[in-house]
Amino acid sequence: MAVLEKPNIILIMTDHFRPDAIGRSTPNLMRLVNNGTKFENAYSGAPLCQPSRVSIVTGMYPSQNGICGNMTPPIPDDLRDDTFMNHLQDAGYYTALIGKHHYIDAYGLGIDVVTEQDEAIKQYGFDHVWQVVDCDENLHNDDRYTQYLREKGLLDMYRSEIKKHASQCGPYPLDEEDCEDGYIGRIGREFVAEYDSDKPFYLNLSFVGPHPPYWHPNDLQHDPQKMSAPLGAPDSELVRERRAHYMDKCTIIDRTIGKLLDTLEEKDILDQTVIIFVSDHGDNLGDFGIWDKRFFYEQSAGVPMIFHGPGIRRGDRNVGGKNSKALVSLIDLYPTILSLAGMDTHDVMKNRDGLDLLKILNEEQGAFRDELYSELGTSVMIRHGNWKLVYDPEQGGVQYLFNLANDPTEEHNLAGVAGYEHMTLNLVQRILSRYILQRQFTHDKEERRVQKVRMAK
Repeated sequence: MAVLEKPNIILIMTDHFRPDAIGRSTPNLMRLVNNGTKFENAYSGAPLCQPSRVSIVTGMYPSQNGICGNMTPPIPDDLRDDTFMNHLQDAGYYTALIGKHHYIDAYGLGIDVVTEQDEAIKQYGFDHVWQVVDCDENLHNDDRYTQYLREKGLLDMYRSEIKKHASQCGPYPLDEEDCEDGYIGRIGREFVAEYDSDKPFYLNLSFVGPHPPYWHPNDLQHDPQKMSAPLGAPDSELVRERRAHYMDKCTIIDRTIGKLLDTLEEKDILDQTVIIFVSDHGDNLGDFGIWDKRFFYEQSAGVPMIFHGPGIRRGDRNVGGKNSKALVSLIDLYPTILSLAGMDTHDVMKNRDGLDLLKILNEEQGAFRDELYSELGTSVMIRHGNWKLVYDPEQGGVQYLFNLANDPTEEHNLAGVAGYEHMTLNLVQRILSRYILQRQFTHDKEERRVQKVRMAK
Protein backbone atom coordinates (compact mmCIF):
# COMPACT_ATOMS: atom_id res chain seq x y z
CA MET A 1 0.00 0.00 0.00
CA ALA A 2 1.43 3.39 -1.00
CA VAL A 3 2.24 5.73 1.87
CA LEU A 4 -0.12 8.72 1.90
CA GLU A 5 1.13 12.28 2.28
CA LYS A 6 -1.87 13.01 4.49
CA PRO A 7 -3.40 10.54 6.96
CA ASN A 8 -6.78 8.92 6.60
CA ILE A 9 -9.07 10.19 9.37
CA ILE A 10 -11.83 8.16 11.02
CA LEU A 11 -14.11 9.98 13.45
CA ILE A 12 -16.01 7.35 15.44
CA MET A 13 -19.13 8.91 16.92
CA THR A 14 -21.41 7.39 19.52
CA ASP A 15 -24.58 8.62 21.20
CA HIS A 16 -24.99 8.77 25.01
CA PHE A 17 -21.57 7.19 25.70
CA ARG A 18 -20.50 8.23 29.22
CA PRO A 19 -16.81 9.02 29.76
CA ASP A 20 -16.65 6.47 32.60
CA ALA A 21 -17.93 3.66 30.32
CA ILE A 22 -14.41 3.22 28.90
CA GLY A 23 -12.54 0.57 30.84
CA ARG A 24 -12.44 -3.18 31.40
CA SER A 25 -15.64 -3.73 29.37
CA THR A 26 -14.20 -1.92 26.33
CA PRO A 27 -10.83 -3.59 25.55
CA ASN A 28 -10.61 -2.26 22.00
CA LEU A 29 -11.13 1.32 23.12
CA MET A 30 -8.51 0.68 25.80
CA ARG A 31 -6.19 -0.46 23.01
CA LEU A 32 -6.62 2.98 21.44
CA VAL A 33 -6.07 4.64 24.82
CA ASN A 34 -2.95 2.62 25.55
CA ASN A 35 -1.40 3.54 22.21
CA GLY A 36 -2.67 7.09 21.94
CA THR A 37 -4.03 9.96 24.02
CA LYS A 38 -7.16 10.17 26.14
CA PHE A 39 -8.50 13.57 27.16
CA GLU A 40 -9.90 13.27 30.68
CA ASN A 41 -11.65 16.67 30.74
CA ALA A 42 -13.53 16.72 27.44
CA TYR A 43 -16.98 18.30 27.11
CA SER A 44 -19.81 18.49 24.63
CA GLY A 45 -20.74 21.88 23.19
CA ALA A 46 -24.31 20.97 24.21
CA PRO A 47 -25.59 17.87 26.07
CA LEU A 48 -28.19 17.04 23.40
CA CYS A 49 -27.91 15.31 20.02
CA GLN A 50 -28.65 17.84 17.27
CA PRO A 51 -27.04 20.93 18.86
CA SER A 52 -23.97 18.91 19.85
CA ARG A 53 -23.45 17.35 16.43
CA VAL A 54 -23.97 20.63 14.60
CA SER A 55 -21.52 22.34 16.96
CA ILE A 56 -18.92 19.72 16.00
CA VAL A 57 -19.19 20.22 12.23
CA THR A 58 -19.46 24.01 12.42
CA GLY A 59 -16.93 24.48 15.21
CA MET A 60 -19.42 26.83 16.88
CA TYR A 61 -21.46 26.76 20.06
CA PRO A 62 -25.28 26.63 19.71
CA SER A 63 -25.53 30.34 20.55
CA GLN A 64 -23.36 30.99 17.48
CA ASN A 65 -24.85 28.57 14.92
CA GLY A 66 -28.49 28.82 16.04
CA ILE A 67 -29.12 25.09 16.67
CA CYS A 68 -30.21 25.11 20.31
CA GLY A 69 -32.34 21.95 20.49
CA ASN A 70 -33.58 18.86 18.70
CA MET A 71 -36.23 19.20 15.99
CA THR A 72 -34.62 22.49 14.94
CA PRO A 73 -34.45 23.62 11.29
CA PRO A 74 -31.08 23.04 9.59
CA ILE A 75 -28.26 25.58 9.63
CA PRO A 76 -28.24 28.20 6.84
CA ASP A 77 -26.31 27.62 3.63
CA ASP A 78 -23.32 29.79 4.56
CA LEU A 79 -22.63 27.67 7.66
CA ARG A 80 -23.38 24.41 5.86
CA ASP A 81 -20.81 25.32 3.21
CA ASP A 82 -18.28 26.11 5.96
CA THR A 83 -18.25 22.74 7.75
CA PHE A 84 -14.88 21.10 8.28
CA MET A 85 -15.96 18.32 5.87
CA ASN A 86 -16.31 20.85 3.05
CA HIS A 87 -12.81 22.11 3.83
CA LEU A 88 -11.52 18.52 3.83
CA GLN A 89 -12.95 18.07 0.33
CA ASP A 90 -11.08 21.21 -0.72
CA ALA A 91 -7.91 19.68 0.74
CA GLY A 92 -8.26 16.58 -1.45
CA TYR A 93 -10.07 14.19 0.89
CA TYR A 94 -12.82 11.77 -0.05
CA THR A 95 -15.43 12.19 2.69
CA ALA A 96 -17.99 9.65 3.88
CA LEU A 97 -20.74 9.44 6.49
CA ILE A 98 -21.96 6.02 7.62
CA GLY A 99 -24.58 5.91 10.36
CA LYS A 100 -26.31 8.69 12.27
CA HIS A 101 -25.85 12.40 11.59
CA HIS A 102 -28.74 14.41 13.15
CA TYR A 103 -27.76 17.58 11.32
CA ILE A 104 -31.32 17.52 9.98
CA ASP A 105 -34.00 16.20 12.34
CA ALA A 106 -36.40 13.65 10.83
CA TYR A 107 -38.26 12.63 13.99
CA GLY A 108 -41.95 11.98 13.33
CA LEU A 109 -41.79 12.89 9.63
CA GLY A 110 -42.54 9.43 8.22
CA ILE A 111 -40.12 9.75 5.30
CA ASP A 112 -37.48 7.71 3.53
CA VAL A 113 -34.36 9.65 4.54
CA VAL A 114 -32.34 7.99 1.77
CA THR A 115 -34.42 9.46 -1.04
CA GLU A 116 -35.41 12.69 0.70
CA GLN A 117 -32.26 13.68 2.61
CA ASP A 118 -29.16 12.07 1.09
CA GLU A 119 -28.47 14.97 -1.28
CA ALA A 120 -29.06 17.54 1.47
CA ILE A 121 -26.61 15.73 3.77
CA LYS A 122 -24.00 15.54 1.00
CA GLN A 123 -24.07 19.34 0.89
CA TYR A 124 -22.62 19.35 4.41
CA GLY A 125 -19.41 18.13 2.78
CA PHE A 126 -19.82 14.40 2.11
CA ASP A 127 -19.04 12.53 -1.09
CA HIS A 128 -20.67 9.36 0.25
CA VAL A 129 -23.69 9.11 2.59
CA TRP A 130 -25.18 5.98 4.21
CA GLN A 131 -27.86 7.12 6.68
CA VAL A 132 -29.13 5.20 9.71
CA VAL A 133 -31.55 6.88 12.12
CA ASP A 134 -32.11 6.06 15.80
CA CYS A 135 -33.88 2.92 16.95
CA ASP A 136 -37.55 3.86 17.55
CA GLU A 137 -37.19 6.70 15.01
CA ASN A 138 -37.09 3.95 12.38
CA LEU A 139 -40.60 2.93 13.39
CA HIS A 140 -41.93 5.72 11.17
CA ASN A 141 -38.92 6.56 8.95
CA ASP A 142 -37.06 4.41 6.44
CA ASP A 143 -33.28 4.42 6.10
CA ARG A 144 -30.47 2.12 4.91
CA TYR A 145 -30.97 -0.15 7.91
CA THR A 146 -34.71 -0.61 7.39
CA GLN A 147 -33.99 -1.30 3.71
CA TYR A 148 -31.56 -4.02 4.82
CA LEU A 149 -34.10 -5.57 7.21
CA ARG A 150 -36.84 -5.42 4.59
CA GLU A 151 -34.64 -7.27 2.08
CA LYS A 152 -34.04 -9.99 4.68
CA GLY A 153 -37.76 -10.20 5.53
CA LEU A 154 -37.13 -8.98 9.09
CA LEU A 155 -38.50 -5.44 9.16
CA ASP A 156 -42.10 -6.11 10.20
CA MET A 157 -41.00 -8.39 13.02
CA TYR A 158 -38.35 -5.89 14.15
CA ARG A 159 -40.82 -2.99 14.29
CA SER A 160 -43.38 -5.12 16.08
CA GLU A 161 -40.84 -6.04 18.75
CA ILE A 162 -39.81 -2.39 19.20
CA LYS A 163 -43.43 -1.49 19.96
CA LYS A 164 -43.81 -4.37 22.42
CA HIS A 165 -40.54 -4.48 24.30
CA ALA A 166 -37.93 -1.81 23.65
CA SER A 167 -38.90 0.58 26.45
CA GLN A 168 -38.87 -2.32 28.91
CA CYS A 169 -35.45 -3.75 28.00
CA GLY A 170 -37.23 -6.65 26.34
CA PRO A 171 -35.67 -9.48 24.32
CA TYR A 172 -33.89 -8.25 21.20
CA PRO A 173 -35.09 -10.08 18.06
CA LEU A 174 -31.86 -10.06 15.97
CA ASP A 175 -28.28 -11.28 16.32
CA GLU A 176 -25.32 -8.96 16.88
CA GLU A 177 -24.33 -8.68 13.21
CA ASP A 178 -27.86 -7.59 12.32
CA CYS A 179 -28.45 -5.16 15.19
CA GLU A 180 -28.25 -1.43 14.47
CA ASP A 181 -24.67 -0.89 15.58
CA GLY A 182 -23.49 -4.23 14.22
CA TYR A 183 -24.89 -3.21 10.85
CA ILE A 184 -23.31 0.27 10.94
CA GLY A 185 -19.97 -1.24 11.90
CA ARG A 186 -20.09 -3.79 9.09
CA ILE A 187 -20.89 -1.13 6.47
CA GLY A 188 -17.99 0.92 7.83
CA ARG A 189 -15.59 -2.02 7.54
CA GLU A 190 -16.75 -2.68 4.00
CA PHE A 191 -16.10 0.94 3.08
CA VAL A 192 -12.53 0.71 4.42
CA ALA A 193 -11.86 -2.70 2.86
CA GLU A 194 -13.12 -1.64 -0.58
CA TYR A 195 -11.65 1.88 -0.66
CA ASP A 196 -9.11 2.05 -3.51
CA SER A 197 -8.68 5.75 -4.33
CA ASP A 198 -5.33 7.54 -4.19
CA LYS A 199 -7.04 10.23 -2.12
CA PRO A 200 -6.91 10.01 1.67
CA PHE A 201 -10.34 9.42 3.16
CA TYR A 202 -12.30 10.96 6.01
CA LEU A 203 -14.90 8.60 7.46
CA ASN A 204 -17.47 9.61 10.05
CA LEU A 205 -18.54 6.21 11.40
CA SER A 206 -21.47 7.13 13.61
CA PHE A 207 -23.19 4.57 15.83
CA VAL A 208 -26.71 5.02 17.22
CA GLY A 209 -25.87 3.36 20.56
CA PRO A 210 -25.69 3.25 23.49
CA HIS A 211 -28.69 5.60 23.18
CA PRO A 212 -31.85 4.13 24.76
CA PRO A 213 -33.82 1.91 24.49
CA TYR A 214 -31.68 -0.44 26.54
CA TRP A 215 -32.17 -3.59 24.50
CA HIS A 216 -29.57 -5.52 22.55
CA PRO A 217 -28.67 -8.96 21.16
CA ASN A 218 -27.39 -11.76 23.41
CA ASP A 219 -28.14 -12.50 27.03
CA LEU A 220 -27.16 -9.88 29.58
CA GLN A 221 -23.36 -10.04 29.94
CA HIS A 222 -22.89 -7.55 32.77
CA ASP A 223 -24.01 -8.58 36.25
CA PRO A 224 -26.49 -5.99 37.55
CA GLN A 225 -25.29 -6.62 41.10
CA LYS A 226 -21.80 -5.47 40.10
CA MET A 227 -22.98 -2.21 38.58
CA SER A 228 -22.24 0.94 40.56
CA ALA A 229 -25.07 2.56 42.47
CA PRO A 230 -26.43 5.84 41.09
CA LEU A 231 -25.09 9.08 42.53
CA GLY A 232 -27.47 11.23 44.52
CA ALA A 233 -30.49 8.94 43.97
CA PRO A 234 -31.99 5.79 45.52
CA ASP A 235 -30.48 2.50 44.42
CA SER A 236 -32.66 -0.35 43.13
CA GLU A 237 -32.50 -3.58 41.16
CA LEU A 238 -34.15 -1.85 38.19
CA VAL A 239 -31.52 0.93 38.15
CA ARG A 240 -28.69 -1.59 38.19
CA GLU A 241 -30.34 -3.75 35.55
CA ARG A 242 -30.69 -0.78 33.22
CA ARG A 243 -27.06 0.14 33.85
CA ALA A 244 -26.02 -3.41 32.98
CA HIS A 245 -27.96 -3.26 29.69
CA TYR A 246 -26.32 0.09 28.93
CA MET A 247 -22.84 -1.37 29.42
CA ASP A 248 -23.73 -4.33 27.18
CA LYS A 249 -24.55 -1.83 24.41
CA CYS A 250 -21.19 -0.11 24.95
CA THR A 251 -19.46 -3.49 24.73
CA ILE A 252 -21.13 -4.30 21.41
CA ILE A 253 -19.84 -1.01 19.97
CA ASP A 254 -16.40 -1.84 21.33
CA ARG A 255 -16.38 -5.25 19.61
CA THR A 256 -17.37 -3.56 16.36
CA ILE A 257 -14.49 -1.10 16.74
CA GLY A 258 -12.15 -4.05 17.28
CA LYS A 259 -13.24 -5.53 13.95
CA LEU A 260 -12.62 -2.15 12.28
CA LEU A 261 -9.07 -2.10 13.68
CA ASP A 262 -8.56 -5.61 12.31
CA THR A 263 -9.72 -4.45 8.86
CA LEU A 264 -7.31 -1.50 8.94
CA GLU A 265 -4.47 -3.84 9.89
CA GLU A 266 -5.36 -6.38 7.19
CA LYS A 267 -5.31 -3.57 4.63
CA ASP A 268 -2.01 -2.33 6.09
CA ILE A 269 -3.26 1.22 6.64
CA LEU A 270 -3.70 1.36 10.43
CA ASP A 271 -0.44 3.29 10.78
CA GLN A 272 -1.65 5.74 8.10
CA THR A 273 -4.99 6.39 9.81
CA VAL A 274 -5.85 8.75 12.66
CA ILE A 275 -8.75 7.40 14.74
CA ILE A 276 -10.76 9.76 16.94
CA PHE A 277 -13.36 8.32 19.32
CA VAL A 278 -15.99 10.62 20.88
CA SER A 279 -19.65 10.79 21.83
CA ASP A 280 -22.06 13.63 21.17
CA HIS A 281 -22.75 13.74 24.93
CA GLY A 282 -22.98 11.35 27.86
CA ASP A 283 -25.88 9.93 29.87
CA ASN A 284 -26.91 10.57 33.47
CA LEU A 285 -28.07 6.93 33.61
CA GLY A 286 -30.00 7.34 36.84
CA ASP A 287 -27.48 9.61 38.59
CA PHE A 288 -29.34 12.30 40.55
CA GLY A 289 -32.56 10.52 39.50
CA ILE A 290 -32.12 11.54 35.84
CA TRP A 291 -32.56 9.14 32.89
CA ASP A 292 -31.58 11.57 30.19
CA LYS A 293 -28.82 13.87 28.99
CA ARG A 294 -29.74 17.62 28.89
CA PHE A 295 -27.95 18.36 32.18
CA PHE A 296 -24.43 19.60 32.86
CA TYR A 297 -23.29 16.91 35.27
CA GLU A 298 -19.91 15.37 34.39
CA GLN A 299 -21.29 12.12 32.99
CA SER A 300 -23.79 13.97 30.79
CA ALA A 301 -21.99 17.08 29.49
CA GLY A 302 -18.66 15.30 29.71
CA VAL A 303 -17.64 13.03 26.82
CA PRO A 304 -14.98 10.42 26.08
CA MET A 305 -12.29 11.64 23.68
CA ILE A 306 -9.47 9.43 22.38
CA PHE A 307 -6.90 10.15 19.65
CA HIS A 308 -4.82 7.39 18.07
CA GLY A 309 -2.57 7.22 15.04
CA PRO A 310 0.21 9.03 13.16
CA GLY A 311 1.10 12.41 14.58
CA ILE A 312 -0.67 11.70 17.89
CA ARG A 313 1.62 11.97 20.86
CA ARG A 314 1.38 9.05 23.25
CA GLY A 315 2.88 8.34 26.65
CA ASP A 316 6.02 6.49 27.57
CA ARG A 317 6.17 3.04 25.97
CA ASN A 318 6.63 1.47 29.40
CA VAL A 319 3.49 2.93 30.90
CA GLY A 320 1.13 3.02 27.93
CA GLY A 321 -0.89 5.90 26.54
CA LYS A 322 -0.96 9.54 27.50
CA ASN A 323 -3.81 10.93 29.62
CA SER A 324 -4.23 14.67 29.14
CA LYS A 325 -5.97 16.77 31.79
CA ALA A 326 -6.34 19.75 29.44
CA LEU A 327 -9.81 21.32 29.19
CA VAL A 328 -11.06 20.40 25.72
CA SER A 329 -14.34 20.52 23.84
CA LEU A 330 -15.99 18.81 20.90
CA ILE A 331 -15.82 22.18 19.10
CA ASP A 332 -12.04 21.61 19.06
CA LEU A 333 -12.51 18.80 16.54
CA TYR A 334 -13.06 21.37 13.78
CA PRO A 335 -9.57 22.93 13.80
CA THR A 336 -7.88 19.70 14.90
CA ILE A 337 -9.18 17.61 12.01
CA LEU A 338 -8.25 20.33 9.52
CA SER A 339 -4.80 20.53 11.09
CA LEU A 340 -4.43 16.75 10.75
CA ALA A 341 -5.21 17.23 7.05
CA GLY A 342 -2.33 19.68 6.77
CA MET A 343 -4.50 22.77 6.38
CA ASP A 344 -3.80 26.29 7.62
CA THR A 345 -6.75 27.03 9.93
CA HIS A 346 -6.02 30.70 10.62
CA ASP A 347 -8.76 32.17 8.41
CA VAL A 348 -11.52 29.65 9.17
CA MET A 349 -11.00 30.02 12.95
CA LYS A 350 -11.47 33.81 13.10
CA ASN A 351 -15.03 33.49 14.44
CA ARG A 352 -14.54 30.20 16.26
CA ASP A 353 -13.37 29.34 19.76
CA GLY A 354 -12.00 25.84 19.09
CA LEU A 355 -8.40 24.90 19.79
CA ASP A 356 -6.05 22.76 17.69
CA LEU A 357 -5.60 19.75 19.96
CA LEU A 358 -2.41 18.77 18.15
CA LYS A 359 -0.78 21.80 19.79
CA ILE A 360 -2.05 20.62 23.17
CA LEU A 361 -0.77 17.12 22.47
CA ASN A 362 2.63 18.62 21.71
CA GLU A 363 2.35 20.81 24.83
CA GLU A 364 3.02 23.99 22.88
CA GLN A 365 3.12 27.20 24.86
CA GLY A 366 -0.18 29.10 24.74
CA ALA A 367 -2.08 26.08 23.37
CA PHE A 368 -4.17 25.50 26.51
CA ARG A 369 -7.34 27.21 27.76
CA ASP A 370 -8.33 27.89 31.34
CA GLU A 371 -12.08 27.79 30.74
CA LEU A 372 -14.70 26.37 28.40
CA TYR A 373 -18.46 26.35 27.97
CA SER A 374 -21.40 24.11 27.21
CA GLU A 375 -24.86 25.40 26.33
CA LEU A 376 -28.44 24.21 26.08
CA GLY A 377 -31.47 26.45 25.71
CA THR A 378 -31.07 29.33 28.15
CA SER A 379 -28.61 27.37 30.32
CA VAL A 380 -24.86 27.72 30.11
CA MET A 381 -22.11 25.84 31.93
CA ILE A 382 -18.66 27.28 32.53
CA ARG A 383 -15.72 25.11 33.59
CA HIS A 384 -12.90 27.31 34.88
CA GLY A 385 -9.99 25.41 36.36
CA ASN A 386 -11.52 23.01 38.87
CA TRP A 387 -14.68 25.09 39.26
CA LYS A 388 -17.92 24.49 37.40
CA LEU A 389 -20.99 26.71 37.44
CA VAL A 390 -24.33 26.39 35.66
CA TYR A 391 -26.29 29.57 35.02
CA ASP A 392 -29.84 29.82 33.66
CA PRO A 393 -31.59 33.21 33.79
CA GLU A 394 -34.91 31.56 32.94
CA GLN A 395 -34.63 29.40 36.07
CA GLY A 396 -33.56 32.20 38.38
CA GLY A 397 -29.81 32.44 37.82
CA VAL A 398 -27.11 30.23 39.30
CA GLN A 399 -28.23 26.60 39.51
CA TYR A 400 -25.05 24.74 40.47
CA LEU A 401 -21.56 25.49 41.70
CA PHE A 402 -19.10 22.63 42.15
CA ASN A 403 -15.45 22.39 43.08
CA LEU A 404 -14.46 19.32 41.09
CA ALA A 405 -11.13 18.95 42.87
CA ASN A 406 -12.84 18.45 46.24
CA ASP A 407 -16.12 17.04 44.92
CA PRO A 408 -15.52 15.10 41.65
CA THR A 409 -18.91 13.36 41.90
CA GLU A 410 -20.79 16.68 42.21
CA GLU A 411 -22.75 15.75 45.29
CA HIS A 412 -22.26 19.07 47.13
CA ASN A 413 -23.85 22.01 45.36
CA LEU A 414 -22.21 25.20 46.63
CA ALA A 415 -24.60 27.60 44.90
CA GLY A 416 -25.90 30.01 47.53
CA VAL A 417 -23.60 28.63 50.24
CA ALA A 418 -21.95 31.28 52.40
CA GLY A 419 -18.27 31.79 51.62
CA TYR A 420 -18.56 31.10 47.88
CA GLU A 421 -20.08 34.40 46.79
CA HIS A 422 -16.85 35.72 45.28
CA MET A 423 -16.27 32.62 43.11
CA THR A 424 -19.93 32.62 42.04
CA LEU A 425 -19.74 36.29 41.01
CA ASN A 426 -16.46 35.73 39.16
CA LEU A 427 -17.84 32.86 37.07
CA VAL A 428 -21.14 34.62 36.31
CA GLN A 429 -19.21 37.71 35.18
CA ARG A 430 -17.14 35.54 32.84
CA ILE A 431 -20.30 34.08 31.29
CA LEU A 432 -21.93 37.48 30.82
CA SER A 433 -18.76 39.06 29.46
CA ARG A 434 -18.48 36.30 26.87
CA TYR A 435 -22.04 36.78 25.65
CA ILE A 436 -21.68 40.56 25.46
CA LEU A 437 -18.49 40.24 23.42
CA GLN A 438 -20.18 37.77 21.09
CA ARG A 439 -23.41 39.67 20.54
CA GLN A 440 -23.01 43.36 21.31
CA PHE A 441 -23.07 45.57 18.20
CA THR A 442 -19.92 47.66 17.75
CA HIS A 443 -18.64 49.91 14.97
CA ASP A 444 -15.61 47.64 14.61
CA LYS A 445 -17.82 44.62 13.98
CA GLU A 446 -19.93 46.54 11.48
CA GLU A 447 -16.81 47.73 9.70
CA ARG A 448 -15.59 44.14 9.32
CA ARG A 449 -19.04 43.05 8.12
CA VAL A 450 -19.19 45.76 5.44
CA GLN A 451 -15.65 44.94 4.32
CA LYS A 452 -16.64 41.28 3.97
CA VAL A 453 -19.63 42.27 1.82
CA ARG A 454 -17.47 44.44 -0.42
CA MET A 455 -14.94 41.66 -0.90
CA ALA A 456 -17.73 39.24 -1.77
CA LYS A 457 -18.90 41.56 -4.54
